[in-house]
Amino acid sequence: MIKMKRGFTVFELVITVAMLVILTAVAFYAFRAVLLTWAGEETRAGVKTDLYRGIEAMSRQLLQAKAADYLNNDEIRFTDLSDNHYIYYLYNRDDSYPSSFNREGYQLMRAALSGVVGNDLKTGTFSYGAGIVVITDILPPGTSGLSIAGNILTIDLTAGRGNETIRLRTQVRPRNI
Repeated sequence: MIKMKRGFTVFELVITVAMLVILTAVAFYAFRAVLLTWAGEETRAGVKTDLYRGIEAMSRQLLQAKAADYLNNDEIRFTDLSDNHYIYYLYNRDDSYPSSFNREGYQLMRAALSGVVGNDLKTGTFSYGAGIVVITDILPPGTSGLSIAGNILTIDLTAGRGNETIRLRTQVRPRNI
C-alpha cells in the first residue's frame, strides 16, 4: 500500500493568506490609532504647558501692578512697582497696529510703553512687534481676550496647534491698585 502525503489545498492556502492579511491590517490600524492618539496628547500637553507658563508669568507681574488699563479687549497696559510702563498685546507679523484680528495665530507679547502722560496709560506708545514673546499660537479676540473690570484683570486665552485647542481663564487682583 502506498501512503500519500497530504498537503495543503489551494483553497486552504488562500484562506490562510486572507486571514493573515486581515489580522495584519487590523494590527496596523490599531497601532496607527494609538500613535495618533499619543501624538495628539503630546501636542495638547505642549499647548497646555506653554499656556500655563505664560499666564503664570503674566499673572505674577500683573499682581504687582500699581496701575492698569486696557484697550479693545486685546491688550493690557500697566505700571509696575518701579514706575515702568508695560503692555501685553496680541501680535501677528502680517497685521498692523491696531490689529484687525483676521489671522489664525497670534503671539502674546510684553513690551515697554513710552510717552505715558501722567497716569494715563492709554497715551503710551510702543513698537508693534517689539518686546518679548510670552505665549505663541493664541487665537484672536472673540476666542481670547484681556480685560479689566474694577480692579480685577481677566486673562482669557485660547491657544491652538493643529487640531488641539486649549482655553485657560484666570483673574488677577493686583495688590497695589
